[in-house]
Amino acid sequence: MGDLKISTLNLTKRYSNSFQLFLMVHSHRVFRGFFIMLLLFHMILLLVPWIEIKIPAWPILKIIFAIGASLWPFPTFDMLSEENLYLRQILMKTLEISVIMLYAIDLLPKIFIWRQNVLWKFVNIVILSQMMFLLPVSIIAYDKVALPTDTMKLRIFSISFCFVIVCEILSIREQKSLRFLQITQRQQEKQRQIKQKIQEFSWCEIVKHDSPNDCWVVIKDKIYDVTQFLQYHPGGNMILDGAGGDCTALWYSYHPSYLTKQEPPQQYMIGKVRDYQQYYSYDDDFYQNIKEEVEQKIPRQNWQNHWVLFLKGFLCLTGYLACLYYYVNYCTLLSAILLGFFAAQADVNIMHDGNHYAFSSNKTLSFLAGYVLDLTFSTSVVYRRSHNFGHHSCVNHLELDRAFDTTFPYIRLHPLQQRFWYHKYQHLYIWIIYTFVNFTDVMGTFDEMQWFSNYPCRRGYVSKLQVFLQIIVKLLWISITLIYPSIKFSYKVAFGMWFVYNAVHSYNYALFFSVNHWTLEAGVVDNQNINQTNWGKLQIQNSSNFALDSFIWTHLSGGLNYQIEHHLFPQFAHTRLKEIKSTIQVKAKQAKIKQEIDKFYSSYFEFPSFLDALISHYKLLKILGSKDKI
Repeated sequence: MGDLKISTLNLTKRYSNSFQLFLMVHSHRVFRGFFIMLLLFHMILLLVPWIEIKIPAWPILKIIFAIGASLWPFPTFDMLSEENLYLRQILMKTLEISVIMLYAIDLLPKIFIWRQNVLWKFVNIVILSQMMFLLPVSIIAYDKVALPTDTMKLRIFSISFCFVIVCEILSIREQKSLRFLQITQRQQEKQRQIKQKIQEFSWCEIVKHDSPNDCWVVIKDKIYDVTQFLQYHPGGNMILDGAGGDCTALWYSYHPSYLTKQEPPQQYMIGKVRDYQQYYSYDDDFYQNIKEEVEQKIPRQNWQNHWVLFLKGFLCLTGYLACLYYYVNYCTLLSAILLGFFAAQADVNIMHDGNHYAFSSNKTLSFLAGYVLDLTFSTSVVYRRSHNFGHHSCVNHLELDRAFDTTFPYIRLHPLQQRFWYHKYQHLYIWIIYTFVNFTDVMGTFDEMQWFSNYPCRRGYVSKLQVFLQIIVKLLWISITLIYPSIKFSYKVAFGMWFVYNAVHSYNYALFFSVNHWTLEAGVVDNQNINQTNWGKLQIQNSSNFALDSFIWTHLSGGLNYQIEHHLFPQFAHTRLKEIKSTIQVKAKQAKIKQEIDKFYSSYFEFPSFLDALISHYKLLKILGSKDKI
């Protein structure tokens, strides 16, 4: 008895209000186990044949059933005769009692105690009460009116099953709430311990914590253990893309302005990075002010879910699958051109937004949109890390931007890169290299996975399953687009059309990205001259737009012609980027961001057309190929 008092006292101290106590009770494993058993019972009851089975009735059972029938407040039916019990009626009564008990013990308390408004509670009580009263009435109807057995069984099952599902959903929600409460309490305790002694960790230690079961991230110079927070993150598993690495830029660019004004949740902070080197500044109000104004102009819930984007996605995906079928079955020049074109359109219009979580506010739908890249036989998991972390976080930064690593030594794109003799011809042979971009992108998947561990700020989680799936994707790509056409037609035809398909795909994909950053007008930085540049200003200085007034180029490029807007707001659907152009232009002018362009200065640069941007790209390659410095 004394132990019970102590346990009760501890429970009262731990859960200071009735809501927390309620969560604890209803999330208990015994209570949850009851739900699982009840759910299995209802499913079995649906499957077993309802035949009349009689079992002998003991005298004590007769007394119990008689007392139960007199106390039961709802209409009932006979479950026994003078000598026998009817098994079917007993099962139906058990079903009825279980549902009503669920209502009385579980659903009603949840409705009353859950932190929702009065209207929500009233509506739920009315709906669930109607469902609950329908069950005994339906059972009586079966007994009195003799409805068909199958009809009656499905009716009763549907009502009871709905009850069980509702209970299960609410119980899961309670369990998550309690789990989050417990995690918060543990993290607060950990934070109190950390305040007593701030630990420092080297990058060699940090990069080891890169899995769902052990996930650390770095924001500025602080380390956060977000392992327990992963399942509650509104962005889903996006955190895993930066597990064990520096997520500072992603924290500022993907989260609301009211959050970025503050420090990340301090209950998850476990220490600091030893000898942390921060290249960019996030302290002035330039980027913060832009975010606040854009959020005021277009609420964050409207950044995604644009009907135009959904329509484009449907058309591009349908066109790609249709062209793939056309190519595999006919393997003509037209089929190869169309397949390459629609594959690139699916990439820039669906995949790109999906992997930036800009396609939909539903994280699952955006996740699936990102996987369209796997449908075109590349890999979304690599793209998210090498593009989101290795490019967006550090655009045109020589030592950090992944684009410089993947193109050198074939192409020289930065003045500080070593210049070889053949670079003076790069403005000519670049068009041949662009022909093979799709092939190198698809087959470079495994090199990219290896790259994750080469630099501490670019670490991410890749499971063995993802590696295995990528092997399957590549085998399917070779089999569907090359081997099968070779068998069905001839290897000469298949290889020729395969080359055309890859070339068209490559050009439609690569050129849009090239003219956004590799032009004379786009700036470049390195470790020596970065000098704590504001991260938001860097996105404007090192990017350039093109053909902003062109409906055709906006949709063909998947909104990549609004590159400045996209880099500042990667979570914005590309079909809506034009709505924030004027805001960014005004802010850039007010901040006096300068770019030297043909002896005059601009705060926000855009090419009049795609051709102008392409010519500037050509000129940059020619200059960098012939001069050590520009």
